[in-house]
Amino acid sequence: MIPGKKHSLSLLALFGFGMALSFETEAAARFGTGCQSDYENNWRDELPHVWKRCGWFNNELDDTDTKVFYYNLHDAKWWWETGGDQLTLDNVNLFYASTHGGGWSDRSVWTMWNKNTRADSTQMRLGDESYGLSILATYACETLKFNDGKMWTRMGAIFRGGLRIALGSHDKLYDSITTDETGEDFADNLQKKHTIQYAWKDANSDWATSQDVTVMATGNSAASCASRRDNMTWQNYTSYGRLRDGAITYYCYRYWSDL
Repeated sequence: MIPGKKHSLSLLALFGFGMALSFETEAAARFGTGCQSDYENNWRDELPHVWKRCGWFNNELDDTDTKVFYYNLHDAKWWWETGGDQLTLDNVNLFYASTHGGGWSDRSVWTMWNKNTRADSTQMRLGDESYGLSILATYACETLKFNDGKMWTRMGAIFRGGLRIALGSHDKLYDSITTDETGEDFADNLQKKHTIQYAWKDANSDWATSQDVTVMATGNSAASCASRRDNMTWQNYTSYGRLRDGAITYYCYRYWSDL
């Protein structure tokens, strides 16, 4: 669900007359957005600030990068999961979403508009089709829950496709007038070359609500996992090779509570 004590915890030209000027620019990356504010027959509470959160994220990031799609979550389960992700999530480098979420005993779930319908992490494998998703950023509660020791049970299927990093929450993220700018702030931080984990942490810190923020990565050693989690940026993420299936031997995460 998406509904203040503050502490944090972490685990592990030269110009010349008559000369042409040449400017180096970074290649634009691809991103997509999937968001939902209201739900069929009010089966879940409305989240009135979602459209600002997602729209402002798009407006900021498409100043520098390429927005491929911006969809609501009507009839969306199929394109989150393996049936259609090659057309959407795996067709971009970064996917940003805002909806209700949950960390169930054996899966993470994201709420779709349709009544009683949720995207299921165990039916998702990201990073191995089309462009291949690298960064999954979901403003949704509990989807990176870890305190029951079942984080990999819930998220392993997603990472086995080669996803590089996931951003979310281990508990609560709030929908409020003070968090409607979190998407825009995240995009701005990415453009300013902050590390992805701190772009997420900083963007989702809030003076009025107690935000619980988490990032997760994989590695083939404890050190490689920590390096990927701690040093990856929007500008360098492709320098971190994809890890799939048996090449993944470690997962790691960092979290902050009540930001």
